[in-house]
Amino acid sequence: MTLLHHLPAWRMRAIERIELSSAQWSVREHEIHVKPLTEVAAKRLGTTGYVPGLHTHLMHPDNAGKVELLLPIIELPKVPLLDLHIAVNGEPVYRVPLDVGANLEAQYIKMLAVEAGIEVANFESDLTDLLAAIFFLPTSQYADTWKKYCQVSIDPRQWVHPFLRSIGKREPLKSYLNEFLPFGLKGHILDEWRDVASHIKEYVLQETMEDHLSGAEYPLIALPQMAREMARLGRGDADEELCSQRLKSLYLLLHDAHARKFHTSTHEAKNRARAASALLSTYAAFGSQWTAFARCKIPVAEPFIITVKETRSIYFQHKWNKEYRSVRKFPTAEHIGRTAWTMVAFADAETNHLSIKTADTSVRLHDCVALDQKGVPLEESARKDEEVNGELDEHAKTFELYLRHDSTAGRRKRIWIKCHLRLNRILSLFIYLAMAVTGVGTYLLIWRAMEEKVGEDQIHGLTAKDATVILIPVAFVTAFVLAKENTTLVMRLRKFRQSILLIELFVLLGTAFALYMHHAVRATP
Repeated sequence: MTLLHHLPAWRMRAIERIELSSAQWSVREHEIHVKPLTEVAAKRLGTTGYVPGLHTHLMHPDNAGKVELLLPIIELPKVPLLDLHIAVNGEPVYRVPLDVGANLEAQYIKMLAVEAGIEVANFESDLTDLLAAIFFLPTSQYADTWKKYCQVSIDPRQWVHPFLRSIGKREPLKSYLNEFLPFGLKGHILDEWRDVASHIKEYVLQETMEDHLSGAEYPLIALPQMAREMARLGRGDADEELCSQRLKSLYLLLHDAHARKFHTSTHEAKNRARAASALLSTYAAFGSQWTAFARCKIPVAEPFIITVKETRSIYFQHKWNKEYRSVRKFPTAEHIGRTAWTMVAFADAETNHLSIKTADTSVRLHDCVALDQKGVPLEESARKDEEVNGELDEHAKTFELYLRHDSTAGRRKRIWIKCHLRLNRILSLFIYLAMAVTGVGTYLLIWRAMEEKVGEDQIHGLTAKDATVILIPVAFVTAFVLAKENTTLVMRLRKFRQSILLIELFVLLGTAFALYMHHAVRATP
């Protein structure tokens, strides 16, 4: 808890490199440069980088000068991850299970509540299990249920579920709870839970954007996980009364934190307000992020490096569509899947370094925009002087690379990077030319076939030579563009224009065959 609460104090530098490698995955490499812990522990109260109580954990190193600690490594989103590798000081480490990490995050919320001066006498009995279930990875059952009722499938047999939802006969949350809760759910109890959950959602949306899979925003989806864990650990059976009590306790916790957030009359009140604000933002973040903890032996008096490498899913069309209006008035690129979104932790060290690039030279970074967790561009917030002290250390944008370095105190802990991806200009121009040539070729075929006789020597109509001159070059250019080998990332970016070009090609060929069948193509003049 001490290390998690004071990340910038013992981390000198955090470097994150993101490479958009395909249409589905991005490769990420993290480096965290850690100061000698004895140096951090030797600092006094009130000085920059002071970590209270750290020296007590470093008093008994082994013969090699190392001590065993449970380190918070990195925040990761609740999206599919592949090839996650964590090494500390060059050695692979043991990552604790997700449920253990979720319990540690719940204890961290309790610590923030204590600092904010919030009553936590019943925290253990009312909130620990619920918070741990909320911070656990979202279950696939709810994701599948939500998708079944809220997304239209290409399979006509699945259309009945969105139809039942549209007429009010079914809803994903009720179906999910009825199926996975270990007790029968009455309608009026569900209405009471929804009422409490709606107030909780209001506090969360003040800190972050909407996410239908976030347990922090929709705590009802975490109730089956809480019931399963209570039964597994022998803590009793969950029922309607227990769930109601814990939801109300969670609401009161957030309500008290929100109330204390604005009490800044005295120095002590300011410290409590700071802790209350951290509680709200951390709770909202832990609903869609999870912290990887690792148990490892680290040197006490020497600096060391934490390295993390992972392959992560890319989200091209952001799920919080209503937040587009805070970024662009007409977000056409987002709706056709040419904008990649990624969240990064940007205040977990003294200095944060971020770089984003694409692996394919046919793809360019048209523009990258940094936003806060609510979807507001950071440059706009900086102009308004909202919680931002100073300027960025370094900020660069090119078609090949996006760089962002910052050591400003008070910067936001988590930011969104919105990358507008475009094709290479030459490749894009070639596709547009192929579309134009195909369209003109179709027009020429129809125009020559419908042309009337003007004079005695005027050849009218469409001859086989005319059709050959038009069809062969146009079909060759179009087929070359369509069949050109590309990476999956390029294929995603060009799929809209490629679909138009493919339609034009079939229209051209269909027109030629139709004219031939109707004897509009003359073999001889």
